[in-house]
Amino acid sequence: MKKSFFNITRSRQKNRINGYYLSHLYQGQSFYARAFNYLCYRVFVLAAAFIFFLYFTGGEHILFVFITAVSVLIIYHLAARYITNKKLEYVKREVNESLAQEEFSVRVNSIEKESFVIFIEDLFTNIEEFSEVEITEHLESEGIDLLGKYQGELVAIQCHSLDGENAVESRSARELSKAMSRRKYNKGIIISTTGFRDDTSYFCNLIREKRKIILLGQKELIQMAKEAGKYPREEEIKNLLLKKIEHQARDFQAARERVFAKPRITPYFVYGTILLIFGFMIDLSPKYIYYLGAGGLYLLGIIGIVVALKNNKEVSNFGWQEKLF
Repeated sequence: MKKSFFNITRSRQKNRINGYYLSHLYQGQSFYARAFNYLCYRVFVLAAAFIFFLYFTGGEHILFVFITAVSVLIIYHLAARYITNKKLEYVKREVNESLAQEEFSVRVNSIEKESFVIFIEDLFTNIEEFSEVEITEHLESEGIDLLGKYQGELVAIQCHSLDGENAVESRSARELSKAMSRRKYNKGIIISTTGFRDDTSYFCNLIREKRKIILLGQKELIQMAKEAGKYPREEEIKNLLLKKIEHQARDFQAARERVFAKPRITPYFVYGTILLIFGFMIDLSPKYIYYLGAGGLYLLGIIGIVVALKNNKEVSNFGWQEKLF
């Protein structure tokens, strides 16, 4: 029973995740819209192929023409399926990478400066080219947060945990340059969770002949995190996807409850009845438009009643103590 439960849960999660990918692939189209388009395209291909071959055979050999048209449909179906699978693979990579970047940004932006410096130290320690990386609390006032060796050469490292549209300004680069000049360091790195102002890049290019300061922004930070194994993994991305799907489902449920709230049910029947009366009394054609409109409003009203009754059953009127028994 336990194994069966986990298998069912895993299968449901897989289906929900695949549905999320498909919604991105088809730009939010519903399942019914996708099924309708699927059938329409294939019916069109079959009909076009049948007419084409029927024309060139002069209306003879109908069975042969039909079999040939079906063969064309099969080829089209296989080709369309192959292209769709390729597109779906691309969408999966894009969605997963977007979620991973979002989660990674939340993690690094939610920690304080000291914790971010520790994170960068751990990051560089796990990258093969770096060695002897250590925090330099005694040099923090000079703009140097870490010292390490890159391929055997000493490097001064400055860390910035920023968010939003904030970027590293040139004064931070000038501060690091002065500290490097005093201590005879030739290479430096400024690493940021966002990016750098134009004047910062200009300053680093200006002093390149004297001191080389490398600017590593969000893109490079993500690449290093991947290399160091500090980036969200596949299982984490799966959990993020499920959270996002559940959040969307809750939003949809809340929207549905607002649309079909009790105060909105009455107007459906009132306006439907008015349209029905107009259809009987006004001698204008076509009358069926009034009847169709009234039927649609009545249908919405009935759906609203069903949903309201279902929601009332799901919500208990008792306090939380009653739910314990």
